[in-house]
Amino acid sequence: MIVIPEDADPKDPCWEVAYLQLAHGLVMAGTRAKIIARFTDLPTKKIQRLYRALRGTNPPAGPIMQGNARFFAIPGKHTSEAWSVQCAVFLACFERMGKITTAPAHRGWQMLAAFTVYQSLTEKLYRETAIKRLDINQAYALLAHCGFLAHPGAAELQRKECPVCLISYPVVTTERPDIQSCPICAINANNIRLSRQSRRPASESPPATA
Repeated sequence: MIVIPEDADPKDPCWEVAYLQLAHGLVMAGTRAKIIARFTDLPTKKIQRLYRALRGTNPPAGPIMQGNARFFAIPGKHTSEAWSVQCAVFLACFERMGKITTAPAHRGWQMLAAFTVYQSLTEKLYRETAIKRLDINQAYALLAHCGFLAHPGAAELQRKECPVCLISYPVVTTERPDIQSCPICAINANNIRLSRQSRRPASESPPATA
């Protein structure tokens, strides 16, 4: 897939094929029609035709923004530290793909390229553990909350580097820092605790309750 620069005009004949390839890739990833239109300037009806031709279905329904900032950073009823790690991995992929050229890349191209790399990196773990991964629309919402990493100081969702494991993980600027610890360190601490419990002699185990 040809790298599309940030200033490439979708109406420029020189970039027409590249934008169509981008649209094809976004369709195959399951991106919502409004997001595809935002990145490619293609009309909705053409995107619908692409979906029917490439996937035999209509574009997925639903709002462009999926989940609030807390959804991507703070473990809750439907998310965990492992989910925060997935978000961190995708953001790292997005950042890396933005550095493959000297000129800034088109956001839609960069998102799709990062999502492709992210899926490749997490595929083995996903197949072995069925871990929850971001879909392309969640990835878009995550980037939107992060300001696409272009203006991190003004975004509600920012990244914080852990001094222990060095992962950069998302944090919500409007929430307390003490409830947003490093997800990798939290997972490791829990694994150590469970390992110690499993090695504890039966005589040291807490008495069973009736």
